[in-house]
Amino acid sequence: MREDSSERLTIGNSVKVVPAANNNNGSPQQLNTAIDNSPTEQQRNNGCNGQQRQQDEAKKEDNPEIIIKVYKRRWLMLSLYIFYAAIVAGQWIEYSIISNIVQRYYDVGGFAVDCTSMIFMLFYEIFIFPVTFLSERIGLRWSLIAGSALCCLGSWIKIFSVTRDGFYMTLFGQSIIAVSLVIMLILPGRVAAKWFASDELATATSLGIFGPQLGVSLSFLLPPIIVKNHVEVDDIGPDLAYMFWWIAGASTVSLVLMAMFFEEEPKLPPNATIAIQKSSQSQNKEGFMKPMKRLFTNKSFLILCNSYGINVGIFNALSTLLNPLFLMHFKNGEEDAGRIGLMIVLTGMFGSVTFGVILDRTHKFKETTVAVYFLTLCGQIFFAVAMFLEIKWMVYTSSIFLGFFMSGYLALGYELAAEYTYPESEAHSAGMLNIANNIYGIVLILILEIVLEHYSDVPVHVIFCSALFVGLIMTLVTKDEQRRQDARKSANVYQGLPIEDTPQVVGVDNARLQRQQSREDSKV
Repeated sequence: MREDSSERLTIGNSVKVVPAANNNNGSPQQLNTAIDNSPTEQQRNNGCNGQQRQQDEAKKEDNPEIIIKVYKRRWLMLSLYIFYAAIVAGQWIEYSIISNIVQRYYDVGGFAVDCTSMIFMLFYEIFIFPVTFLSERIGLRWSLIAGSALCCLGSWIKIFSVTRDGFYMTLFGQSIIAVSLVIMLILPGRVAAKWFASDELATATSLGIFGPQLGVSLSFLLPPIIVKNHVEVDDIGPDLAYMFWWIAGASTVSLVLMAMFFEEEPKLPPNATIAIQKSSQSQNKEGFMKPMKRLFTNKSFLILCNSYGINVGIFNALSTLLNPLFLMHFKNGEEDAGRIGLMIVLTGMFGSVTFGVILDRTHKFKETTVAVYFLTLCGQIFFAVAMFLEIKWMVYTSSIFLGFFMSGYLALGYELAAEYTYPESEAHSAGMLNIANNIYGIVLILILEIVLEHYSDVPVHVIFCSALFVGLIMTLVTKDEQRRQDARKSANVYQGLPIEDTPQVVGVDNARLQRQQSREDSKV
């Protein structure tokens, strides 16, 4: 991939005349040209008057040039985000995966333990709009520093919850971390858009989703290994303390690294779409409500919110209830349940990156999403059958298949949202997506907790499969829109020198963008 690269672009009627350049062999480098709708230099010399010059200057103001460039340090920014996201998301499921042990130690019921994960979903619904509003005001860097600080604070508070009567202190610490999760979830698309080239956006977003998935996978794996179901209940406390100390230390390191090294954005925008978006937003100063109104009237995006919400909501519910679902068929299987959860998330991490690369190379957004959704449904059916048959190796195999597509779908949703809603902020569209999946997750957990307690796991799996079938139908009927790709394709590329050495200039047709935005506002 090119590093610190640049090229020359034009959009709309903005024209750049690029001189021929020689390559290393001394021969002229072939140039890609576009139709020049502005007067040539000879025409201006032969008959151009003062009025014509004024018109040319006005055209330049409507089509300002923006140089774009890709920086090597984009990978450092993404790595810092992934590390922070892994620590935050890893604390979401750490109690639920050892639910029976936590119930014994704190002397609480199963619903109370489920609240340690549901609180993340509930707080997202409460804080998403104020957090999104503040994040837009304070910028990407300070948003991530604030999120890291909250995660660090909540992690240290949980160290004081190790006493037998400290469950409410645990909920308090989880609540603070839940606010940090809100910040983390709205930002992977923004990190990618601000730092990565156009042909890297889907891959970068997928790698950003890799962070939370890595944290959740470690949360499935490590708590059952660290916290044992001791015969003496008091022996569980030191195991919990050991786990909390490690998490607090990691969150502190994340905060220090974020404050020292993370940058708001590169000096020059890295891709044409963010350059157009910045120019459009600079010309159209809007508040918070107008973009949200446009999102609420975007039919394709609303359908996506529901189909995405069902898929990820089921993932959240399955992750929360995996311990009791598995123990119904396999006694003393806490560690196996954790490993199965690990398989679901770990394979999903590879799925996210794989689908991101596929989107970057093919731009087949709807086709890819429909295929992934259908295979998720097949994986859920396979997983249910394996549990009913009580064949452990089949449960492991089905969890790998299910995880690759279900957990891998997470990144696809963010990319589809960006395509359907461009040029709206990625934070707004990501926020709406996560509102939907958390609502579905909370409702499913509350319902299925009751079903599981009073009946069995059979209706639970039936509900999972039925809901995924409804989500698949929604995905099939969604219109295939690629607004972001259309904006990128509207740029004509001029290569005068090898791509690493050529400045890239974007001429933005703001008049056209303003007319398009006015039409969108009139629809609202």
